[in-house]
Amino acid sequence: MTFFVSQRRLFLLQGLLLGLTLCNGGCVSPKIRQGIHRMEGELQVDGQSVGTEAIVRPGNTVATGSGGQTVLVMEEDAFLLGAGTTVSFHPKSPSVATTQTVHVHPPDTAGFTLHAGKILSVFGSGSRTLKVPSAVIGIRGTGIFLQVEPTQDYVCLCYGRADIRMNADPLVGESLETQHHESPRYLAPEGLIRKAPMLNHTDEELFMLEALVNRQPPFKRAFRRY
Repeated sequence: MTFFVSQRRLFLLQGLLLGLTLCNGGCVSPKIRQGIHRMEGELQVDGQSVGTEAIVRPGNTVATGSGGQTVLVMEEDAFLLGAGTTVSFHPKSPSVATTQTVHVHPPDTAGFTLHAGKILSVFGSGSRTLKVPSAVIGIRGTGIFLQVEPTQDYVCLCYGRADIRMNADPLVGESLETQHHESPRYLAPEGLIRKAPMLNHTDEELFMLEALVNRQPPFKRAFRRY
C-alpha cells in the first residue's frame, strides 16, 4: 500500500496533533470533514462512478479500481482503501453495544463487510462488526488493517480490542488486545487462525487517518517517554 503521508508531512502532522492536545479542551476542535479526502483512480459508490465531492454513508458499497486508492471519512471513522477493494458499509442499528465488553454483533450493525482488497480503518467510540470471507470480527476502540487474499484473509489489530470468530466454526476464535501491531493473524477459510507478520500498512498511514478525525494513535503516548 503506497504511503499517502511522507516523513516530512508526518512530522508536521504530529506537530499539529500536539498543538490540539495542548488545548486541553480550551480550544474548539476542527469540524470533521466528511466524505472523500483523497482519491486516485476510479471509485464507485453503489455501482456508480463518483468524484471527490461524493459522500459515503452507512449502507453504501464502495469499490476502487485496479490502480486506485481512496481515503474517506464517515462520521468519526476514517478509512484507507487499497486498489481493487470492494467494501459494503453496514447500515447503522440501535443494537450496537455501548458497554466495555466486545461482542460480535449481527451483520446489520455498524461496521463493514470487506469483499475484496484491503482496508486500513480507525474508529471512534463504540463497537463495530467487521466481516471478511473467513470470519466475523467484533471490535472496540480500534485501528485495524484487513486484507482479503485468494486462499486466506489477513488481519492486523494495530491497537484496541477485537474478538475474532471463524465462519467455518463459530466456536473457533481468538480475543486480542494490542497497543502496536503485536498480533497479526492469517485467517483460513477452513477455520484456522495462524500468526502472521505485519504486512501492507504503516504507522504513517494510521497517523494520517486519525488526524482526519481529530485524533492520534494511542501508541504515540508511549513513545513520548523515550
